[in-house]
This record gives sequence, structure tokens and C-alpha cells, in this order.
Amino acid sequence: MKALLLAILASVFVCPAYAEIAEHNYKVKKDDWTYTYRHREGTWHTEVGKKVGPIAVMYRHADLIDAKENRIKFTHNIYKSNHFKLDHRIEYRHFDTKESHWRYRFILFAKRKIADSVWLWAKIQPRISLKDEKVFDARDQFGVQYRNGKLKISPFVERGATEDYKHKQIVYGTHVEYEI
Repeated sequence: MKALLLAILASVFVCPAYAEIAEHNYKVKKDDWTYTYRHREGTWHTEVGKKVGPIAVMYRHADLIDAKENRIKFTHNIYKSNHFKLDHRIEYRHFDTKESHWRYRFILFAKRKIADSVWLWAKIQPRISLKDEKVFDARDQFGVQYRNGKLKISPFVERGATEDYKHKQIVYGTHVEYEI
């Protein structure tokens, strides 16, 4: 088991060599509220959201390379067990310099504990943008999460894909989350 854990942790440090983009996410949670900041090479966004009954409602403001975006997201859980969770989300993306549109996605999340404070996880997110013509893409992430009390740190690798799940890009990043 120690050898497996060391191999996984070693791969986290090798992955940036293959990544095309770096992304870092910082999230603070308090009760039903969530605050997020993301920095991805050349772009950033902030989010604030609240759980309202069974729906998580989030507002995002993003400063993208070629546009400013204001987004409202509604996420609802369909299924949850010890190791799996399936959500779906509808979001409206308003841009100042390009076509605004709705986007729908499924979010399949799986995790497995491998040591006292360490989990392997995967998040598969097929998405469809409802523009003048429908556009499919995906964000699939695989990572390791370390937990220490209310702090979670998760280095990850993301595979971006377009139509037919063809490779688009590799992203290396981190998720840092803290509960107040």
C-alpha cells in the first residue's frame, strides 16, 4: 500500500511536465455558502453561491482572455452513495464580446480512500453548449485529495475534450478547500 501511495504522489509531481495549462482553485465554505477563486493562465474568476433546498445556486464573474463573463449556475444531485455522486447542472453564460448561451452538463464524481487522510478521485463532466449550433466538450479530472481537519488539498490532472471525446488539452492544477 505504501508503494502505491508513493507512486501516486510521485505522479502528481511528474504531471506538470505534460500539462499545457496550469489552474489553481481556492474555495471557502461556511454553512450553506461557498466562495471560490480560480486562476488559470491568463484568466481568473470568482464565485459566490448558496445551497437553496436541493439546488446549489452559484454566480460567477470571470475575466477571460477575450471576454468578460457573468454566469449563473444551478446544480442538482441525482444520485449519491459512499463512493459515487451524479449531479446535473444548467448554467447561463453571458459574455460581453461573444455569443451568450445556456450550457448543460452531467457531473459524475467517484472517490476511494487509499490511506488515513488520502483519497483518489475522478470527476467526469460531459457538457453541451446550446448555441446557434450545439457544441459538445468535456472536462475530466483525476486527482489525489489530502485532508487535514477542515482543510482539503487536491492536486489533479484534467483532460479536456471536444466532439467525440477527442483530446483538446491537458491541465495540471490544484483544489484547495477550507471549511470555516
